Amino acid sequence: MHFAKCKITLEQALFARMADSLGFIAWSRTKDAAKGRRYKEKSILKELMHPEKKDEYMLFASVEDFDAYMKSFER
Repeated sequence: MHFAKCKITLEQALFARMADSLGFIAWSRTKDAAKGRRYKEKSILKELMHPEKKDEYMLFASVEDFDAYMKSFER
């Protein structure tokens, strides 16, 4: 797993794949599936294997708020 850079175990990957397949099977029995539309299910396995990095931003109303926040890290 270390060489493949996997962060989940084989068991977790298998369970995620089963959940993905079950979601697809449930969707395939709907009227939307018969018309080939609205399948937007995100893959749990894909999310576990390659989590998206989300940018985190902090917004401050004023320069004073920013300065106060930065001073909170000073010792």
